[in-house]
Amino acid sequence: MDLTAIAKTVAQALAALAVVILLACLSLGLADGLRRPEAIKGAVRQAFADQSFGDHETFERIGRHRLSHFSECVGLSTAIAPIAVNPITFTLQSPALLWQPPKSICDSLRDQLAGTEQPHYAYSRYWHGYRLVTEPFLSFFSYHSLQLWGGGFLILCAFLVLAPFLPPVLRGTASRARIATLLATTALGLAMTDLPLSGLTPTHMVSLSVLLLCWAVSLRKRGPMELLGFAPWAFAMGAIYNFFDFLYNPDLLAYVIGWSFLLRAALAERRPLGASLVQAILLQGTVIAGYFAMWAAKWGLVVAAGRIFGEQTSVPSQDFARWFAGGGGVYRPLQSLYELILESASMPLGWWPIAACLLAWLALLSLALRRGRATGALAVLALTLLPLLVLEVKANHTIQHASFTFRLIPIALVLSLAGMAAMLGRAGPVTTVAPEHAGRVPS
Repeated sequence: MDLTAIAKTVAQALAALAVVILLACLSLGLADGLRRPEAIKGAVRQAFADQSFGDHETFERIGRHRLSHFSECVGLSTAIAPIAVNPITFTLQSPALLWQPPKSICDSLRDQLAGTEQPHYAYSRYWHGYRLVTEPFLSFFSYHSLQLWGGGFLILCAFLVLAPFLPPVLRGTASRARIATLLATTALGLAMTDLPLSGLTPTHMVSLSVLLLCWAVSLRKRGPMELLGFAPWAFAMGAIYNFFDFLYNPDLLAYVIGWSFLLRAALAERRPLGASLVQAILLQGTVIAGYFAMWAAKWGLVVAAGRIFGEQTSVPSQDFARWFAGGGGVYRPLQSLYELILESASMPLGWWPIAACLLAWLALLSLALRRGRATGALAVLALTLLPLLVLEVKANHTIQHASFTFRLIPIALVLSLAGMAAMLGRAGPVTTVAPEHAGRVPS
């Protein structure tokens, strides 16, 4: 073990975190400073009039799956707040309307727009990077335009993920089996998730777009995929994603980064499978570490700003019990996984895609056993272990927001199939990287 190389990697990761924190604070401060609250109020009033916030319960219904506008209304309540006396603490605390059940946050937002003053509270438990998009855009354009442009950008990000797999298809060098795998996984991924309609909820459009961009970067990395060389990038990706996410999908980001690493190392670079799997899981842990390090930095900044400016602040420690307990405050092992499977089955096609994936799993595993490739198939499945552990750690939050946190399940089902199919053609392991494969993503 090269301790010098490890120390250098840790230093690079911490330096990357410092840069991300600095850019996050500056960009959010700039967005807050340039926002036009009255113009945003007008755009949001029109959005309510146009019923752009879903039905009377503020849900978009896709089959039995409900796409909530909760995060939109929370974020917009910050966007329409008056210009702050202290812009630094405003940016860090992100004051939002304090809604009181059974009234929803969207009802409170509507009341605020109608002139009924509502109490605010410091919504500093998260970073709110989506405001880099929503505040400037709604200062000049309509909410419906934000949904349209955001949906288009999300589709572009999805294409960037697919792009590395397309050249062999376009050149006509990809086998029919690989073309069929690419088409099937793409179709299944779209059918089993709310990705095509996530532009309706701009905060989640931003979050998913950033996740897809991070995944695209990992797929496009040049040169051999070395753990220590890529770890600072993975750590930074986790931190960047925390800036835009609401504790919904860090497990999914970790999964797709680990999946990309394993297939690249074991297939394109033909490394020993066991070592590649261990490194992929360590990389997943690095993504999660970056995510939570960014979170800790936010809370540290909030407390520090409060002391400097003499304002009362607190680290939201009370949320830990609410986030990390199980449903109803009682932890039950695998309950969160069960709830997410049910949510995945609430999409318009119901249980059929899940059943199809499971049958395909069994077929591929049977074929892998006959060909002596079962270890490769099982290695791909092992990539779900750490993401599922993360789901369990944040069990109650996972269950409460299943309509968003469910995305790990369908995407892991589909990518596991694609990975198992790719592993069936894996050649015997070698210890060197074939020059013609260096820097490539397996097609």
